[in-house]
Amino acid sequence: MELSIMQNLFTIMVPDSSQSHVASLCAYIRTTGVYRSVASLGPFDLEVCDVGGARAVRKKLIHFDCMKDLDYAIYVADLNGYCQYLQEALDVNQMWESLQLFENLLNLPELAGTTVFLFLNKADLFETTILLEPILDYFPDYTGGADYWKGTQYFANKFAALDRRPGKQLHCHVTDSLDTPSFQKAWKLVEEKMIHTTLNI
Repeated sequence: MELSIMQNLFTIMVPDSSQSHVASLCAYIRTTGVYRSVASLGPFDLEVCDVGGARAVRKKLIHFDCMKDLDYAIYVADLNGYCQYLQEALDVNQMWESLQLFENLLNLPELAGTTVFLFLNKADLFETTILLEPILDYFPDYTGGADYWKGTQYFANKFAALDRRPGKQLHCHVTDSLDTPSFQKAWKLVEEKMIHTTLNI
């Protein structure tokens, strides 16, 4: 994708170019720390903390003050990571690592009353990869073959089973960040849930 962007740079830079939107989504800057910003959600202003996923950051995550008084949390997991390994540890499966981190964070006392949104992202890549890399090779208890819906449901259930909080507030969405209409639909549901929860509707 990086090569494609460079080859089509001048086309992408043209105002209203049809390629600009996809290129801007692919050309991101890796989050390596904690970044704070303010976002508007209907009548509310939300303080947003974007936390990087690198291992060095994860170890310090529970010490960040952004974990205190947290109303909502969004956890993004790479569906396609079920057959990939960490750059920092080539013998550690990405999905297993993501599941472990999710469990450790979700069950912290600080998140006992937090509404959590789980985004299982890169669904488009996952749908293609499961035809080439059987999930069973990496998760021996999986029985759904190369069925996309069974695969996504399997991982959604695997994450949900890790939530040991009383009165669980966990909402899962399967997403593809490059499919704008689909992602907007999922994000709209998140916004509505945030507003309803804040207003106690």
